Amino acid sequence: MLKTLEKHKISLLFEYCEKRFGINKDIFSGYQLYEGSKNKIYLAKELVELRFNPESSGLCIFRLDKTPKPTTNFLQLFGSRISKNYLDIDYINLLEYCKGNDIKVDKELHNLEPGFIAIRFKNIVIGCAHWNEKAIKNQLPKSRRCKINYY
Repeated sequence: MLKTLEKHKISLLFEYCEKRFGINKDIFSGYQLYEGSKNKIYLAKELVELRFNPESSGLCIFRLDKTPKPTTNFLQLFGSRISKNYLDIDYINLLEYCKGNDIKVDKELHNLEPGFIAIRFKNIVIGCAHWNEKAIKNQLPKSRRCKINYY
């Protein structure tokens, strides 16, 4: 059942977006934030009154567990506003990432803080990954993975 997101969770989310990705809380103006099951956070213009209680409404943008986890939806929707903790990848890594594989790193990534990062190709956010200072772990949902053939 959806419920309006509590104020302290909204503050946590706004602070995370600012610190992690450089995204200002103003992006959420005009939207409502709701919490559903499994700590999922939804973004919607408004909730429509129904005779039943929907499990979800709007777009799932975060999961709040130990730390906030941005969804691919969130990163793609607001990707143009991300100013830090993103990784630009080349075409070969794009193909591997879209298959669900982790990204191999052969250089120091001083511009990335450990945690969730946005993966970009040609300045377009493709999805989410997790950087632990050793490896970049793919977080692209299985439903969004695809095999891209090229010649």
